[in-house]
Amino acid sequence: MSAKTTDDDERALFSCMQEFRSRFISQSNEETSVQEARDQCKESVKELTEIWAGKYREGEMMIEKVLEFRKDMDRLNKRMEEKQEDIMREIGKLKDNEKQSADLAELIRNLREDLTQKKEMALANRRANKDKLRELHKSASLFKDRLGLEIRKLHGDKLQFVFRCINPKDPEEPFSCLVFFNEKGEYQLEGCDPPLECIAEYERKIRETKNFSALLANLRKSFIALCAQGK
Repeated sequence: MSAKTTDDDERALFSCMQEFRSRFISQSNEETSVQEARDQCKESVKELTEIWAGKYREGEMMIEKVLEFRKDMDRLNKRMEEKQEDIMREIGKLKDNEKQSADLAELIRNLREDLTQKKEMALANRRANKDKLRELHKSASLFKDRLGLEIRKLHGDKLQFVFRCINPKDPEEPFSCLVFFNEKGEYQLEGCDPPLECIAEYERKIRETKNFSALLANLRKSFIALCAQGK
């Protein structure tokens, strides 16, 4: 209901009351009967009652509309809060995904750096192992003519040392052992034929002393001793 309608109703009510007063005074002056005055008063009161009852109903309707409007606003605010919570959750997920992506990128970067370092170390060890093998080959060549030592280069950068002139009954009988460098660049012995129980001890000594000539001399002595035990 507009403000203009309310003002019109109030003016009409005021006009009605003025008319009632004027008629009442006029009729009193004309010595209208008391009964007629009462009837007119009742009629006027009835009209006023109806007007005020209408205004009361309009007020109740207005209150209902206001309450309904408040309910609508509460529902709207609740939906807005829910949407805001949804948006905040999505933002949180995006931040988590960004953090996970950053962590994954950092992990990949670290793995690449570690792999690069390992490749560089492997290449350096390989070059160092080749240099050491060349030195072994030079050292072993000193024993070749006098001791009947044969050196064979096998697959995987392994050297096989074949000793002869060990068995007096068969000077050509071969006694062999494999020597190579592992991934750490350490001496490693294996594949002795016939097997030697002291091979682990010889491996430990060559790693400590780096004395390859002593290793070859010890291997030859052990093969001789082993051959002597077989007599």
